[in-house]
Amino acid sequence: MKCKYLLPLVLLAGCTTQPNHQPNHQGIDWGQGTCPAPDPQSISPNHQLVIEDGKTLKCQLRPYVSNMACQGIVDSQNEGVICQDNVGNQIIFLFDDKGVLSLHRSLRSR
Repeated sequence: MKCKYLLPLVLLAGCTTQPNHQPNHQGIDWGQGTCPAPDPQSISPNHQLVIEDGKTLKCQLRPYVSNMACQGIVDSQNEGVICQDNVGNQIIFLFDDKGVLSLHRSLRSR
């Protein structure tokens, strides 16, 4: 199934049939093989990944969202991941066809 609209409720309902690689991550293909380590300048002093559009790789995000519930999403032009933490904060990540982050946004509830 593919999603036409990137709405949080639709996305969390399930929009993809990609393989599942982690119990709390549904429909996400994080990639196969080794993942290059982020550039040391991309790690903050408190050991968090500094997420940068056009630079961060999909596989590099995996360890940093491992404690969040995540769902893979696909539409006609993008592949992405939407994640939610235990207090309901959501973030969406969209990737190009090479697995490079093209856009990320925090989704705030009203």
